Amino acid sequence: MRRAAQRGEGSRGFAMMYVLLFVLAAGLAASILVPRCASWYHAALVRYEADCLVSELRMLQQLSRTAAVYPIEAPSDLSLARAAPRLVFENDKNAYCIARLGKSAGGAPQRQKFLYHRHSPAIIITTKERREEIFFERNGETSSDYTTIEVYHEKEPEKQKLVIIDSVGRIRVADANGR
Repeated sequence: MRRAAQRGEGSRGFAMMYVLLFVLAAGLAASILVPRCASWYHAALVRYEADCLVSELRMLQQLSRTAAVYPIEAPSDLSLARAAPRLVFENDKNAYCIARLGKSAGGAPQRQKFLYHRHSPAIIITTKERREEIFFERNGETSSDYTTIEVYHEKEPEKQKLVIIDSVGRIRVADANGR
């Protein structure tokens, strides 16, 4: 009788050790996988925001080509370069919008916003040249040689994406290391 009781007590301790080992292994796996999953999520969020920005820049490029076909209301007041739609960064609101210059009720030039994009609060989008707006000329080219827009997560700035616009209007996405 004593032997049977001793075996039962010993096997209960052995089962408890299995449970503790399982919990330890699950905790170890979670401590490794959770930061990796967060990093993958941040990378996917940065890629998504960069792709949205490229899409809107290409739309802006097409809008400027279309705007070149239509006459300006008063050519003496607004040149085509000023009337072309532009991407305006609003860093205080963590957003950007597409706007064009129009006239207010008083006749003064005023920005008219017609497409607004508010990105994730953790995503930072800035230009290396610290420009507040980007616009394209009549033929889809930019007014500057190169414009580089940095898109990155605030917790992982080293894993940034670069949206590069060259002088002839080609738009591409690259990693920070140039790929």
